[in-house]
Amino acid sequence: MNPTVDDSPIPSTSASTPANSRLPGDQLSFRTRHRGEAVILSARGRADAATVPLWRTEVREAVEEAVRTGSAVIIDAGGLEFLSRHTVAALARDARRYRQNGTEIVLVTTDLGIAHLAAGDARTVDLPVRSTVVSALTAIRLRKRATYATSRPSPHRTPQITPEQHGAPHSGRTHYLPGEIIPGRGDLRPTVVATPLPRLR
Repeated sequence: MNPTVDDSPIPSTSASTPANSRLPGDQLSFRTRHRGEAVILSARGRADAATVPLWRTEVREAVEEAVRTGSAVIIDAGGLEFLSRHTVAALARDARRYRQNGTEIVLVTTDLGIAHLAAGDARTVDLPVRSTVVSALTAIRLRKRATYATSRPSPHRTPQITPEQHGAPHSGRTHYLPGEIIPGRGDLRPTVVATPLPRLR
């Protein structure tokens, strides 16, 4: 009988060994480290249907760490001997859910076959796949910059008190923004309050 689509393997360039009856922890190991704006979860061994629960647990723990540090998660699968399509589909489902909560997940693999098969499957097509950790970090930074640029408030919504720049010629006055604390003592207001300019006659 042919295997189901979920359990069909995604071939790896590395030689794979036959599946055996070892425990999931004996077949698959993980190492977590921080680099820049990401938590990197490196996997070694065989990722198949039997190890999916362990895989998902490790991914969840990496996401929890990323939430605490405001980072993204990179799953480095470059050291795997075997990666099943079922595992990639499970990662895509989890990545979709975590992305909705604000945590980005990127899969890194040097095997182009994995990337092509993942891109051609409706269940995994929206899972970001990169060939190196460096390219994954670059993609994360670019996405953050784009998100920040589109979420910044319009400068017209935050009026500034003075049009002059600090240190402008012939200007000995110090300028402050609305709500900024004014240094000094006395009966001055503790913060700057924006008021309308008087009308010209």
